Amino acid sequence: MLQWEAPAFESPFELWREDGVLHLVLAKGGRMRVAHMKEILRLIAALDRGGRVPVMVDYAAGVVVEDDARKLLTRVCRRQGHPLAVYSTDRECRNQLEMFRQVHKPAFPFRAFERREEAFRWARERRQLSALKSERQ
Repeated sequence: MLQWEAPAFESPFELWREDGVLHLVLAKGGRMRVAHMKEILRLIAALDRGGRVPVMVDYAAGVVVEDDARKLLTRVCRRQGHPLAVYSTDRECRNQLEMFRQVHKPAFPFRAFERREEAFRWARERRQLSALKSERQ
């Protein structure tokens, strides 16, 4: 897996595709606004026309997702089926992600992880499961 480097364009995120997984890195202390969320969603759609590629999010400490951006993400994700693996070393962040999972009960596969390797493994497993389902149909 590639080593992450700070974004070149002062955006609070960076997104790329590697090994069949979309990698989304949220910059430490970044503030995610609606405009950023729209751009992330556009980029994900451009990188995955089928809408099923797993997304692994590296959620750094101190990231703030504004309420309007979170609402937009929740609304859009209800229509899409991207499995979502979120990695964060911050315990409070993982607790908030678990609360999100319990309250919103996402229709897509969703898990929070403490270690990047576990999140990446889970995302690749979702990709493999999706490929097996496609072969059977």
